[in-house]
Amino acid sequence: MSSTDALLQRLFRLHRFGIRPGLERIEALLQALGNPHRRYPAVHVTGTNGKGSLCALLASALQAQGYRVGLYTSPHLCHFTERIRIAGTPIDEAALGAYLPFLLQMADRVGATFFEVTTALAFALFAEYGVEIAVVEVGMGGRYDATNVVSPLVAAITGIDYDHQQYLGASLQEIAWQKVGIVKAGCAAVIGERRPWLRELLCQWATQCGASAVVIPSTEPTLIAALPNLSQHLRLPSGAELTLPLAGAHQRWNVALALTVAELLAPHFPLSLRSLTEGFCAVRSWGGLRARIEPLRLDPPVILDVAHNPGGITALIDTLDEHGYSSTRWRLVFGAMADKDIPAMLTVLQPRVSTLMACAPATERAAPTGHLLQYAQHLGITQSTEFPTVAEAVRAAWNCAEPTLITGSFYVAGEALQTLQDACATA
Repeated sequence: MSSTDALLQRLFRLHRFGIRPGLERIEALLQALGNPHRRYPAVHVTGTNGKGSLCALLASALQAQGYRVGLYTSPHLCHFTERIRIAGTPIDEAALGAYLPFLLQMADRVGATFFEVTTALAFALFAEYGVEIAVVEVGMGGRYDATNVVSPLVAAITGIDYDHQQYLGASLQEIAWQKVGIVKAGCAAVIGERRPWLRELLCQWATQCGASAVVIPSTEPTLIAALPNLSQHLRLPSGAELTLPLAGAHQRWNVALALTVAELLAPHFPLSLRSLTEGFCAVRSWGGLRARIEPLRLDPPVILDVAHNPGGITALIDTLDEHGYSSTRWRLVFGAMADKDIPAMLTVLQPRVSTLMACAPATERAAPTGHLLQYAQHLGITQSTEFPTVAEAVRAAWNCAEPTLITGSFYVAGEALQTLQDACATA
């Protein structure tokens, strides 16, 4: 075992602390490192669905303009280093050795969690490698998330849905209150929530936080063509056209949010129209954005998505309809975390499923496959099989050569990508 592997094993063992909202531990870690997060400006992004896509779009556009950008997202799909990208590239594993030994010692002292140590590591590496601006995705919620130590130029909220209710609250209002906590006095706020009553509440709270401006996107790109390869040809409000390698109306809204954030960044980090379009087109490579309604094969289609709550599943189905797959019946490779609303997710999927291939990703949080079969039977999904691993389910579906949809969890998507490495390399 290499020294890096040993460090990562120690880091992953911090999962035993679970999720512990609060800023005191991350502040202790960062203070011990000399507060590296104060050495560069940031864009801070939260929301229930879409925050990773928005972060990747922004980071890619900033990179296309020539800025040195740090991008911090979670969770990773295949490799830990995907969480921390500098200038469009995941950090080298060798970079971990500079800070992880010290951070792991500190973690033992203050009881820090996996995500807190990872966040401190990202902020330290951004300072070490001289990023000009950081794009930071919230891990969960916002107000008490470990990333909420940054003082952003712009804070963006993509939208609100039910998720992590045991930590964020049982109502949309409570969840929204947690997320608006990333807005700081003097920063601009972009509100991407579409429901008027909740959007108005978020705008009111952001103003009370002292935001310098509270902005709602006024227009979004026009769809010219939704293509079967799950890309879409768009016309931006400026009149420029591009082919976005991301599918769905929700991604058009994320582009609208990215354009709005770019306008607010302009006094500090101007972005040309050319850089915006070039960055958006390179979002999968520069932003590392994989498994967002991504085709791994087109004939027959094998589509991979990280949707892990009812809102994400609904967006997935709506997008498949828009791109010409409304009559397709899918082999569904599905696994989910036990704390998710699995019945609601499967209810949305049920009309499109020919066969359920239930599996459990390699985490103690995974729902047992037997539970998935019980939910499926109750919903009228009569053809179902359980597999002990994601890899076995994915290989079986791939070899069946039938339309296949793989979704339910970031963990499922990551294990599927690792299983289908050859397909992923050519996607």
